[in-house]
Amino acid sequence: RRSDSDSDFHKMSEAKEVTLKYYAAMSCSGCSGAITRILKKIDGVTDISCDLEKKEVIVKGNVDEKDITAKLMKWSKASSKEVKLLKE
Repeated sequence: RRSDSDSDFHKMSEAKEVTLKYYAAMSCSGCSGAITRILKKIDGVTDISCDLEKKEVIVKGNVDEKDITAKLMKWSKASSKEVKLLKE
C-alpha cells in the first residue's frame, strides 16, 4: 500500500525542466512586471523572460503547462490583453 506522500515524491522525481513560450499582448513594463510577479509565485518556475518588442513570455522550470497557461489567461482576462501558447 502506498501513501500519498510516496505518490507525491514519485511525481516530483519524474518532473523535468520545460520551456514554454507564450504570445502576450504586453504594451508596457507594467504588463511585463505583472506577468513576472504572477509567474514567480508558481512553484517550480526557475526563469521568466518577458520581451516587450516581440510580445513574448518564456517560462522555464519544473512546471505544468496547464498551471502556467491558467495564470496567464487570468491576467489576460483582467487586463483585456491576448495571451496564447506558442508551439515551437
